Amino acid sequence: MQQNEYVTVKEISLKYEMSARNVRRIISKLTENCSEATLYKDKNHEWQVHHLLIPKFKPQRTRKNKYYALSIDPCAKYTESDINVVMRFVYEQMNDGSLELNYVIEQKKSNNQNHLHCFVKCSDKKKLLDLFKLGFSRISYKESIIFDLDGWKGYITKDGSPITTLKN
Repeated sequence: MQQNEYVTVKEISLKYEMSARNVRRIISKLTENCSEATLYKDKNHEWQVHHLLIPKFKPQRTRKNKYYALSIDPCAKYTESDINVVMRFVYEQMNDGSLELNYVIEQKKSNNQNHLHCFVKCSDKKKLLDLFKLGFSRISYKESIIFDLDGWKGYITKDGSPITTLKN
């Protein structure tokens, strides 16, 4: 099997799971110290990086986000006790030892219906979302990465509501 001597920005970004912008930023630092033979732009103006330079792109530190944010808007009126029953149902049906559900029930200002803000740690997001859909029948949700957990906790408790935690 023949290995390609040069790799592109896209290949590096896929290998190390980083953005192409970050790869190009590292390339701009490397251009000062590297020769034309190891780092150059081809006729299509795409960077070509010699395979010997690939270790320079390895991230210096890896961040593992344990939690991700989840905002759930049930499309029907649920009381706080109904929501707590559904959350307990979802937690029990997951059968995941590492599952941790932290949520706050909040009223929308537009229609006074309850909705949830959560930060969740689990191994199977798809199963969790399927159980939420089963428990609430119809939901609208948004899932995102948490970069600042303390900031997210401050946001979801802005009305003074306590965080309810379900975990082993």
